Amino acid sequence: MRSLTLALVLCTTAPTALFADTLITSSRVARVTLYPWGASVVRIVELSAPAGVHELIVPDLPLDTDSGSLRVAGEGISIGAVNLQYDRLPVTETTPDPAIAAAEAEVERLEGVVRDNEAAIAAIRLRVDAANRQVAFLSKLGQGEGSTAEDLRALSRMVAEEVLAASQAAFAADQEAMEAERAAIADLDALDDARQALAALTDSGEDFAALVAAVEIGTSGTGTVEITTFTDAANWQPVYDLRLTRVGAAKPSLSLERGVLVSQYSGEDWRGVDLVLSTARPSDQSEPSRVNAWLRRIGPPEPPMVALSAPRFEAKGLFDSYAEEPSPVVETAALEMMGATVTYRYGAPVDIRDGVDALRLRLDTLTLAPEVVAEAVPLLDETAFLVAKALNDSGQVLLPGEATLYLDGAMVGLANLPLTAAGADLRLGFGPIDGLVLTRTVPTKTEGDRGLISKTNQQNETAVLTIENLTEEAWALRVLDRVPYSEQEDLVITYKATPAATFTDLDGKRGVLAWQSTLAPGKTQTIRLESTISWPIDQVLR
Repeated sequence: MRSLTLALVLCTTAPTALFADTLITSSRVARVTLYPWGASVVRIVELSAPAGVHELIVPDLPLDTDSGSLRVAGEGISIGAVNLQYDRLPVTETTPDPAIAAAEAEVERLEGVVRDNEAAIAAIRLRVDAANRQVAFLSKLGQGEGSTAEDLRALSRMVAEEVLAASQAAFAADQEAMEAERAAIADLDALDDARQALAALTDSGEDFAALVAAVEIGTSGTGTVEITTFTDAANWQPVYDLRLTRVGAAKPSLSLERGVLVSQYSGEDWRGVDLVLSTARPSDQSEPSRVNAWLRRIGPPEPPMVALSAPRFEAKGLFDSYAEEPSPVVETAALEMMGATVTYRYGAPVDIRDGVDALRLRLDTLTLAPEVVAEAVPLLDETAFLVAKALNDSGQVLLPGEATLYLDGAMVGLANLPLTAAGADLRLGFGPIDGLVLTRTVPTKTEGDRGLISKTNQQNETAVLTIENLTEEAWALRVLDRVPYSEQEDLVITYKATPAATFTDLDGKRGVLAWQSTLAPGKTQTIRLESTISWPIDQVLR
């Protein structure tokens, strides 16, 4: 394919006399590469014309087509100057689209059927009205005066017979009219569907721009023009169904059903397109930030600020007063994904309607081998939670997205799946285990000073952690708690854990402890934590 990257010529194209003729044809959206924000749209224009130079007009580009990202390439065709026109579209003869023409013909046909139905029903109703008028006339005739008794009896019999016949005719015509009205409902519904189908195929011409290009067709008389544009009115995001299976399985399994939510509001429908999903972000930062010089200065000290009075808080226990470590900053998806690009090619042509939000497409299913534990945090929770941890050995990056969690077929919650690189661990909670009951008590807590000459403050606290298994199965149990830590020489902290913790400073968090064990049905595990904090008498514990 011979490709030419063009800066748009936003001036008048070559004089019409230079062209053999003008080719007016619509384009077809063939391929779409969808990014987390934005899309690259490839249109195809098939041409068949005599060899030579022609003026090509493609009148159906979206109105917001970005001239800077527009690229035109030809196969079997040479591309010359290109002009993108917005407000002054070329004056051309409209060639109806075959699909639109067929839809319009169907609407016209059904409108004729409906008119015929209405005329037939009206004719039947006229028969009903005529029969009713005949009944009224005969009824008055039966009231004639001045006749003999015999004449009246004869007239009465005749009127009765005629009234009966007219009434039967009116009833039959009325039934026929109602049946015709019921039958016409199907035609009205069909007409409504046909009008909706036509509306779906047609768009206002004011919503489009026109591409005008000089093209040269070779001796074959045929060729293809490929028009590539970028729009920011589209996006996709991954979604997951995570299914953890324990019951009836030899070992736990974790399946990740991957899908994507696709949205676009570009002003046109994308029908039967080849869809590629890319993690690249063309609209985002493409190079590293710059580090500027750092100038430091010295000067006289600032005058002291007058401290404002603050409310005084009652001192709490060791573990209550222990300040929470700052939560780690969670990298955004944009920053985490500035490395290698991952693409997914959807396996079948896709219809993506303009303005249709959250079209869900299925990708595939990955199966991981999880380690399942009951994780207990008596400091904050009253029950343990089921936690699955699995190695992402799929060889693929798991992109961040919304996840629906299922445990043994039942939905148990929603979560946000973090970006998980290939070879990294994935950790998710699958709901509480109501039969694992947690308590944390502080039976001993003292505070005072000690020493004869050099006095210090001291605080002692004992906490008892209890985990009771009221279920009928044994659980791999992990208990988490914490003790305070110090970074000051004068602040001395010691502790004792019974039994000793399996892990200390868990995941790099100082003072966080973890115990791992197996808790049998009906059993209880008890952990005792004793802590001592000492600091100078002239200091305040914070």
